Amino acid sequence: MKTWENVKFYSKMYARRIRYVYPIKNRLESKRNKKILEEKRLKSKNTNEPLVSVLIPTYNRPELLTERTVPSVLRQSYQNFELIIVGDHCTNDTEEKLKKFHDERIKFFNLPERGKYPENPHERWLVAGSVPANKAIELSSGEWLAPLDDDDEFSDDHIETLLKFAMDNDYEMVYGKVRMETEPDKWEELGSYPLEGSCISHMSVLYSSKLKFLKYDLNSWKYIEPTDLKMWRQMKEAGARIGFIDRIVGNHYLEKNQENK
Repeated sequence: MKTWENVKFYSKMYARRIRYVYPIKNRLESKRNKKILEEKRLKSKNTNEPLVSVLIPTYNRPELLTERTVPSVLRQSYQNFELIIVGDHCTNDTEEKLKKFHDERIKFFNLPERGKYPENPHERWLVAGSVPANKAIELSSGEWLAPLDDDDEFSDDHIETLLKFAMDNDYEMVYGKVRMETEPDKWEELGSYPLEGSCISHMSVLYSSKLKFLKYDLNSWKYIEPTDLKMWRQMKEAGARIGFIDRIVGNHYLEKNQENK
């Protein structure tokens, strides 16, 4: 028979086990990832005007997606891109609205069922959208990958700026600054070096397809780590060549209804 004291005891034991296991898990993953990246480097080929895959996971927010986010991609100064949008089992008219752009570079795939996320709102926020985001990585065919949330927007030169910076300096992952809305109509700049959790935004990143073997971890909520930050950390620990450019590359809007994603 369970008592409240028993529940608290086993919860503490589980938390201790998580804290103990996580560093071991990270070391093993880092060692494996270093080896994989070294192998990918041997097989990689560079082109002068590479295809860039813009990756957007989405769930039932067609207005923001089609009125703000997608247009910011279509007006890029660098036009050799594909736009991979994956629905987390969207149940509305997202696909119909995307078809109205009449652009063959836009590819929409809707998952047959939703990803399984934690019920706790904060824990769900840590990993929300990771299932369609991983599918977008799988479907991508570009030499470079550019993640973007379905309510944010790129600056007009987002791809051109980050891609040129990466190629000129032989980086494998680069990121810049974003304008971050902290309160309605109140903006601050976010982005700095060295790479740490509080200095990078998900949509400020461009990375080589050599690193696409890394995926968003649906279980990172158990370790209180946002899944995108875990991916950037894994890139760093794998030895990826990482650069930061002191330029605004997009707008990160105040998140709304995140608990429902």
